[in-house]
Amino acid sequence: MKNSINIAIPDFITQAFPILKEATYVREFASFITLYPDAVYYLFQTTSNQSLILVAIDYPDPIDESRQVKSLSGGFEFEFIHLIKPYANDQHIEIRPNDNMDEMFSVPDPDSYFHYYLAAAKQKLDW
Repeated sequence: MKNSINIAIPDFITQAFPILKEATYVREFASFITLYPDAVYYLFQTTSNQSLILVAIDYPDPIDESRQVKSLSGGFEFEFIHLIKPYANDQHIEIRPNDNMDEMFSVPDPDSYFHYYLAAAKQKLDW
């Protein structure tokens, strides 16, 4: 029996990142700012044991957010490997400084100021 929590992912996110339809939600890493979070990180696991982190943020900066999720995840230390290109699960986007991110890597929330993007992540395994 699969023991997991299901969360409702809005349609615009699963349309942009169809790989999430088959992934299992693991947990959320909340921002340090609890009253008005600027970023929320959702950890997913694919059937092939790949870790994915869905980022909801007001200003996407994958290098900075990789550092943040590493510190938020404590001893697990997840960090980003590459981004998943929206609408194309089989294409990856290299993480570069935000000014050099020339490809669209995030999708806007039609009802809020958040943008979402999906990162493949690696986990420190020597804990």
